[in-house]
Formats: sequence, structure tokens, C-alpha cells
Amino acid sequence: MPSFDGFFEAVALLLAWFYELPVVGGSYGIAIILLTLTVMVLLMPLTLKATRSTIKMQQLQPEMKRVQKQYKDDREEMNRQLMALYSEHGINPVGGCVPMLLQLPVFLVLFRVLQGLTRRVSERPFFESANQLRDGAPVAADSFDPRYVTTDSEIYQDLSQTSEMTFGPFDLAEQAGDLVQSDFLRSIPYLILIAFVVGSSYFQQKQVSARRGNDSSPMNQQQQILLRVLPLMTGVWSFFFPAGLVVYWATSNLFRIGQQSYITRQIYEREGATEKLAEARKKAEQEEKKNKKKANASGSDKKNSDKKNSDRENSGSKKGDSDTTGNGATSNGSKNNKKKTDNGSKNGDADRELTKAEKNNEAWKAQRQKAASKKKRSSTSAQQSSRVTPKGTAPSRSKKKKK
Repeated sequence: MPSFDGFFEAVALLLAWFYELPVVGGSYGIAIILLTLTVMVLLMPLTLKATRSTIKMQQLQPEMKRVQKQYKDDREEMNRQLMALYSEHGINPVGGCVPMLLQLPVFLVLFRVLQGLTRRVSERPFFESANQLRDGAPVAADSFDPRYVTTDSEIYQDLSQTSEMTFGPFDLAEQAGDLVQSDFLRSIPYLILIAFVVGSSYFQQKQVSARRGNDSSPMNQQQQILLRVLPLMTGVWSFFFPAGLVVYWATSNLFRIGQQSYITRQIYEREGATEKLAEARKKAEQEEKKNKKKANASGSDKKNSDKKNSDRENSGSKKGDSDTTGNGATSNGSKNNKKKTDNGSKNGDADRELTKAEKNNEAWKAQRQKAASKKKRSSTSAQQSSRVTPKGTAPSRSKKKKK
């Protein structure tokens, strides 16, 4: 199994060097703070590079979405095109994670170094037997037996004579979780330090979120959830790690807050990255709306075409039925037309007979009128002839009496 003692010894040597500086004055806490600042300054160029890479990736979101949409059925080709796009614009897709990934081993190494520096004498193998065989005074079981540093270093000599790594009200070797159970009053400064770590972590994440604006992409939403959870998890972990690591977290958070302020002023504002991101985000939103409209239009066209096809099928079936029905209706129509023709001919004969009868009746009426007028004329002439007495006729009786 490979040994990492060389890494631990290098960090412990740097910590011992800070501890021996005159300005530090033999303070374990200030030595840890200076070690933390050294690590953060070394990682700062990578952080700035990762920030610029993140900005470029956000600006390329419309192009990335276009490639993802174009090659959605071929993931291998899509990844090839995305990598070509990254290479063309000088983007490292994992560059934004590098500073965080590099801080993790530093944290783990510092954790092991603090464990080694605050190792108790009682943790040595066969300590009880060796202590009983000593000629001089027995060694206290809770005193430190530092590891990873040389015995002639100042930090080793100071730690080996005490059982606490003091820094103000803190014992940097103690855990807040243990103190809360054993002595709550002593744990109050530790709880305040943990609250400061959580609050500063939230403030730092708020700085990052404010620069992104109203980015509603799924990736940003996942990052927002992660950024809300991580500070809370840091506070939980602070209960179970030595207070020296909590000091490391607090110092790194303060440094990142200043670093984010510098990034906002120098990169986002001076280089106009905010406007570029807003423009890229607006373009991406317009492209997304355009794609949605196209999708809706294609969906409606598909529905209409399906409806037309179904209508054609229905009309075809109806036409077949109508053809069958039409053939029957045609035969029935011919029969009905024949019947109508027969009825029409019969009605024509009846009409002709009726017309003939009406004509005969009118002729009969005309003959009667003619006979009546003739009779009337004969009666009139008879009356006139009776009033005139012709010569040679005898006079009337009245005239004879008069005579």
C-alpha cells in the first residue's frame, strides 16, 4: 500500500515554518491561517482561469444547444462536436471544477497533519508497559506526541510539553460535538465559529448566484440546489472535525469572498462579461422559444395531416357506401320514374277527358243560350204582330160596341 507520509511531512514542515516566524509569536491558529492563505493564493490563478472558462461556456450555450439538438440521436457524434466547439474557443469543460478538486486533498492532508501533531502519548503502542519501565517520572497519558515534524523543531517541543493546542478560547485539537456533550459553556465559541463558517459559505454562494442572474437552465438549477446544500453540510461536518480544520474553513471562506468580489469587478464588469452573458442568455431564450414554436407548429401540422388522412379514409368508406347505396337508389329511382311516367300518362288522359267534357259543356251552354235568345226573339216578334191590324181583318169587339 503506498504511503502518503511524504505529503503529510511537507505540509507539517510548512506549518512548522509559519509557527516559528516572529510575527506569528508561536500561535497555532495563526500558523494554520497562514498555511490556508498560502494554499488559496497558489490556487487563485486556476480559479480565475476556471471562472473565465465558465463564462465562455455560458456564452456558448446557444451553440451547445444547437449541437445537442442536431445530434440528439447520435451521442457519440454530439460529444465529438461539443469537444470540437470547446477546442475552438479554448474551453476546458472540467476547468471550473479543478480548484475545488485541488482543495479537497489539501483539506484531507491538513486533517491528517493535525491528527498527527495532536497525537496523544497514550496512542503509542505498548505505552503502558514503556511508562512503567521508565526510570524517571512517568509521562502524562494525555500529553501530545507530535508526528510528521522533527524533534528539534519548535512546534514539536512546544506541543510535547502540553495537552492542548490553544488559540484564544479554542483548543484546536477538540471537536465541537464532544464539547457540546461534555461542557456546553465551553462549546459556545465553537458553535459561533461553526455558525460563521455556514454564514460565510452562504454569502459566498450568493455572490456566485447573483452574477448568473435569471438563468433557468437545468444545469444552473442543479447547481443552485447544490450551492444551498453544501454550506449546511459544512456546518454539520464541523461538529465532527478538530477545531483546527474549522479555522481552515473559516479562513478559506473569507478569502473566497474577497476573491469573488475581485472576480466580479475585474472580469465581469471590466471585461463586459455580464452584458455578454445577458446577451447570450437572451439569445438562448429566443432560440428556445423559436424551437418550441417550431415543435408546436410541427405537432399541429402532424395533427392536421392525421386528421386529413382520417377524413380521407372516412370519405373513402362513405363513398363506397354511397356507391353501393347509389346503385340501389338508381334502380329504385328508375322504378319510381317509370311509375311517375305511368301515373303522368294516366293523369294526362284524365285531364284530356276533363277538358273535352268541359268543352262539350260549354258548347251545350252556348247552344242553350242561342236557343233561348232565338225563342225570345220569336216571342217579341209575335207580340209586335199582334199589336198591328192588317187590312181586311175585322176590328176588335170593343171597337164594334163603340160604333
